[in-house]
Amino acid sequence: MNKTILHWSYLNFKDVPMDLFLYEDLEEVYLKENYISVIPKWLLNITTLKFIHLAGNNLSELPVDIYMLENLEFLDVSNNEIKELPKTLGLLLRLQQLNVSGNQLTELPVELNTLRNLEQLNIAKNQFRRLPLQLSECVRLNELNVSENEALLHLPERIANLPMLQSLAADRCALVYLPAALSKFMNHVRIFHNTSVNYIPMIYERFYQNFYDNRQKVTPIAIAKKGLFCVRELETGKRLVLPVGTRKVYAVPSPENQVTLYDDCLHAVQTLNRHLPVYENAALHRLLPEPYMSAHINNGPIARCTTTNCSSCLYTTYYFMVVKRFHF
Repeated sequence: MNKTILHWSYLNFKDVPMDLFLYEDLEEVYLKENYISVIPKWLLNITTLKFIHLAGNNLSELPVDIYMLENLEFLDVSNNEIKELPKTLGLLLRLQQLNVSGNQLTELPVELNTLRNLEQLNIAKNQFRRLPLQLSECVRLNELNVSENEALLHLPERIANLPMLQSLAADRCALVYLPAALSKFMNHVRIFHNTSVNYIPMIYERFYQNFYDNRQKVTPIAIAKKGLFCVRELETGKRLVLPVGTRKVYAVPSPENQVTLYDDCLHAVQTLNRHLPVYENAALHRLLPEPYMSAHINNGPIARCTTTNCSSCLYTTYYFMVVKRFHF
């Protein structure tokens, strides 16, 4: 039969059907969400295969002879019960995409360093504690997902700084610090819910996204009337309380005044310090590593909307920093 693609997913197969042998030029096979527990040795003789999708089955291992699929470019065995990957996986020299997420893996074989054509690697939802440095030799890797490895403590800089890496996801891990160097082509980073991280390098600021602000609108900061004056902003009609000497107030955010993660941290600190304005908190200032940070906070917000249902603080742009002992 001259058919190159087979879609046999969701058919409750317990074994890989022998009928695959009838397709002489088979290149792609979809067998996801079945009950397959073993990849048979005869399947490895179909060397024309470039794409195998076996996600959501009952696989407990991959065959050692998997290297016989010499033309394989895509392998998805996610959401199975695999506890160990064979070292021979590193002999699939044409492999471009590998998805082993949702298994029970604790280590990656160092032999994966030979996968010089590998572009996408998904190892999320496993039990990794560390990643092998040899992974940094996969020089074409442009997408790496290590999320939800709850024991993963460290992400080596040599991996995060891979020359072609564009996307890095490391949500819900146990990272204690973040790599200070990232690939210059990086355009997407997700590092949410790493609660042990106590310092975020400045390089991550450009990946911060301003989501819809659903925080409490009424600020607890008290601003004395002395030295302030009230103006009405023409475009929105909002009234602003500004310090005497203010010459211009930029929109927030704007090219001149971007709202940063540090601004959001200040909002969170304000909520925690309802009875003491953050710019009067001496203990907080002692925690700051740079003297200019304290000066910025001492100046307080540049403005505050005095509309009854708003009262939002307006800050100038701060340098990117997260204060260690506060949980935001």
